[in-house]
Amino acid sequence: MADSEKVYTPEEIDDNPFPTEDSIEGFDVTQNTSNDIINAQKIADQSFPSKRVAVELLSTALNTKSKKILQEFEFTSSGAIKVGEYQNGVSGELKISPNGLVARNNAGSTTFAIDGDTGDAVFTGTIQAGTLIGGQVAVGDGDILIDGEQKRMIFYDPDTGLPSIIIGNA
Repeated sequence: MADSEKVYTPEEIDDNPFPTEDSIEGFDVTQNTSNDIINAQKIADQSFPSKRVAVELLSTALNTKSKKILQEFEFTSSGAIKVGEYQNGVSGELKISPNGLVARNNAGSTTFAIDGDTGDAVFTGTIQAGTLIGGQVAVGDGDILIDGEQKRMIFYDPDTGLPSIIIGNA
């Protein structure tokens, strides 16, 4: 049986250099220089780039300290402004566009709206003014009409919708 078993020994493979190298150097070989000391090149310290600020715009049109707009801004024909971000129960928002103004509170209700095309306005809260000039003012559900042009007040019957009291010119 001893004759039938073969013993295999490792075959030695010679080192071959890469195509661009002349030979492979071992770790025990040092590079021969003509007494020059070679150190890694040091990169000079560099600061972070400074932030570019639109100085002319900030100094002449916006005051960042007082948070005030100092000059008029113009929008493109489709431009608009949105102030705030509506979040239910947290915050409301205001939208200004060429079509008008709309504001809503944190409950999502429109508190005021002005239509840019018709001039119609809707206000949820109290309107207070030193003087109010208008042609006709409908009060409540429209049951009372104050007519400044005809110089009269008309009280309408809520059931029939017909005038029940007229004060002034008939």
